[in-house]
Amino acid sequence: MNKYFKVSLTLATIASGAALLIGLMNLATVGAIKTNKENKIKSGISKLYPNVKDYVAHDFHTFDEEGYDANYSLPEYPHLKTAYVVNIEGGTSPGYVYSTTGKNAYGQVDLLLSIKEGKIEKMFVVTNTESYGPTLEENYIDLYNYGLLEHGLEDVQCGATYGAKTVKEQCDDALAHWNANFGKEAE
Repeated sequence: MNKYFKVSLTLATIASGAALLIGLMNLATVGAIKTNKENKIKSGISKLYPNVKDYVAHDFHTFDEEGYDANYSLPEYPHLKTAYVVNIEGGTSPGYVYSTTGKNAYGQVDLLLSIKEGKIEKMFVVTNTESYGPTLEENYIDLYNYGLLEHGLEDVQCGATYGAKTVKEQCDDALAHWNANFGKEAE
């Protein structure tokens, strides 16, 4: 009996120590990870709008990893995280950028989408963990950005079809929200 108690105590000590180390590492890195993601968004907005003066997050809630907010949700726009109204130097009308996220069985894609005149103008990849991530970016996102897709967003046959469908759903949500909230004032 004493032998089993010692083994159990040893395993419990090892598990507790490992859990404590994981918790401490999480505390040590959470700030840096958040800062890196914010810097990536700033960089993305600057690439979408090179003459950006400043930008303001639109007043709807940022969603957590699962797409839910404890205080508020937009079930009709499940892929939206944040909308940014971008003031452009020398520009008379603002730019609009949406931070979106989409998941499927092959991974997750987080994008920044700029909208102009009711169309997705450009996409910027913030995070891409899709198993066919490079194919998705090269054969769909990059081609869309340069206007080379035959059918625009509808052309999802790119070798990463599930990823392209996820990106299209994100674009559809951003366009629907833009039309409902900004479309009239942008015209």
